Amino acid sequence: MKPTSPFKYVFATVLGLTILSGGMAFYLAGQSPLTESQDRIFDSAIAMWTMGTAALISPLGSYADKDSGE
Repeated sequence: MKPTSPFKYVFATVLGLTILSGGMAFYLAGQSPLTESQDRIFDSAIAMWTMGTAALISPLGSYADKDSGE
């Protein structure tokens, strides 16, 4: 049995947090008046979603380059 790569664990964790923060930002965007604390959470969720998306795209691009033989 082949051991699981740490990359898969990190990728799954980042993917989960990115989806969770994107969902939270989407939910809070639909609320009409946000309190000050909700506004801070909304800003944090958008920042986390943005960073998570970039963190997911970057390794996938290098992984695809490695598989194409370049």
